[in-house]
Amino acid sequence: MKNQRGMALLVVLLLLSAMTLLASQMTVRYRQMWQRSHTLLTQLQMREYLLGGEAFAARVLYQDSIDSPQITSRAQYWASQQTVWPIDEVSLRAEIRDEQACFNLNSLQNRDAKNPDILAQYYENVFVSLLEGLEVDNLRARQLTAAVEDWLDANRDAQILGAEDNEYMALNPPYLPANQPMQHLSELRAVKGIDGALYQALRPLICVLPERTLAVNINTLLDHQAPLLSALFLNTLPVQTARDLIKHRPAQGFKTVDEFLAFAPGANEHLAGAELTRSLTVNSDYFASSITIENQPSQLTSHFYRTSARKVVVRSRETGMTP
Repeated sequence: MKNQRGMALLVVLLLLSAMTLLASQMTVRYRQMWQRSHTLLTQLQMREYLLGGEAFAARVLYQDSIDSPQITSRAQYWASQQTVWPIDEVSLRAEIRDEQACFNLNSLQNRDAKNPDILAQYYENVFVSLLEGLEVDNLRARQLTAAVEDWLDANRDAQILGAEDNEYMALNPPYLPANQPMQHLSELRAVKGIDGALYQALRPLICVLPERTLAVNINTLLDHQAPLLSALFLNTLPVQTARDLIKHRPAQGFKTVDEFLAFAPGANEHLAGAELTRSLTVNSDYFASSITIENQPSQLTSHFYRTSARKVVVRSRETGMTP
């Protein structure tokens, strides 16, 4: 009888231990599932907040196009930097920038050795001047420009100073040039000869747009982009003069490119030629917004295009961590 009682007690203790272990495992799994669900729900909620900020930025761009269809300037609401929108328990921080206040790298894909184009040669000279303004010597500037042009063109024939398949396959690790327009600014880092320091120096002055033209908005350039304005004049306009032009332009912006050229003392637009006027504008169609949530690491960068029908469409989105 005592043995049977001992066995029964042992079985009860074993069952109790098994139940305790099972309950402990269920509790751990429940907590893990709850944490996973909470994290997923928070991420989805943050994404919806970011998309809401994107929609508001698009609305701002639309309203500015209605209010001023012919001129884009920094006096408009889109240019309000670091705007904070309190929404429920979070605060969205938004920054909209003009993507035409920069040199479009894809404009360099126009070069055709068999049928040279004056406008394409001007784009090439502007980029060379831009590099020289960053203290790159003339030979290296022309080598880098030729390398970018070879990266963009559809053929595999290297220019005299350029780089094509053979040069890239000799690198470690080897890779091939895109031979197509750039889709993202970071592609420039893969072009032969572009090191990290030069890339960081160029970033505020360049962009990648789905166009083969160059149309820099003189109404939205910032002080630190004065080297770009100087380069558009093929460096005949001193950088300090360019900075003064940006600083003292009309509050509402120039109404026409001719008005700007008349306002630019000492600028030799004749040396740059008629291509200078064709490469400047007072209106913009391409913009980008960076939406962040205060105290959150997520960031949504959206690239917009304002169509001729005054619609604002999202060209692409990038998600990442706040810098």
